[in-house]
Amino acid sequence: MRTSTRRQSPAPADLVTYRFNNQMMYVPPAENFDQAVTFARSAFEGDLTGIDKSRISFSLNVLANGKQSSVGISRVAWSTTMSHLAQYEIIDVHVQPELRVPGSPEPPPSYRSCGSPKDSEKEQHSSSHSSSLIHRLVPTRLFQRLSP
Repeated sequence: MRTSTRRQSPAPADLVTYRFNNQMMYVPPAENFDQAVTFARSAFEGDLTGIDKSRISFSLNVLANGKQSSVGISRVAWSTTMSHLAQYEIIDVHVQPELRVPGSPEPPPSYRSCGSPKDSEKEQHSSSHSSSLIHRLVPTRLFQRLSP
């Protein structure tokens, strides 16, 4: 008599572990990428306060071809990835560097600390000739993202 074993997917994890700057915190698995950012900011509020959410990313360490590698988790793959995680699996939290255009002036302090765009309008209008050079060198969409 033949018995069939049906492969069941693992039960979803109740907790996962976020690791940032060699600190680890248990958090519930986030349903989506934005919620993951919120959980990371809450778990590491001293380190992630004031960091723009677009600079926060996540990765998992996996064993592939006998080597350990870090694999980023994209926004669109978040929920699928979470459905396959083991209990207490470690998700690394990263802060991406600020994108800088060589030769560009330092962003105003209000931009670095996630201030509102209106806070730095005056500084933007008083910027030097290099600002107009940047406008010509950088695609408009990218510059709008960089501009406060």
